[in-house]
Amino acid sequence: MSAIFGELMSFDQENGPEIKLRAFGDEFYARYETEEGYTAIYDDDLGLFTYARLKDGHFFSSRIDLSQAPPAELEKHLEESGEVRQEKAAKRFSRS
Repeated sequence: MSAIFGELMSFDQENGPEIKLRAFGDEFYARYETEEGYTAIYDDDLGLFTYARLKDGHFFSSRIDLSQAPPAELEKHLEESGEVRQEKAAKRFSRS
């Protein structure tokens, strides 16, 4: 996979319909946004993409799936810290 910069792509969800998200990244690290610009992550417990929140440089699930309105205070275009991105990419690279 080559780098992707905001391409709209379709993703399956275990407990919901296929969803379109903008992807940014490559095979080692990627982040996703709704068409409105809210960062999304997959919540394995819910089997759905949810709005992402950020704490200590890491994403975590808001537990609010993307079929609902985003929390009023949620900022758009959240990004994990460079250190977190590098750590996640290194883990994926070591598995390949």
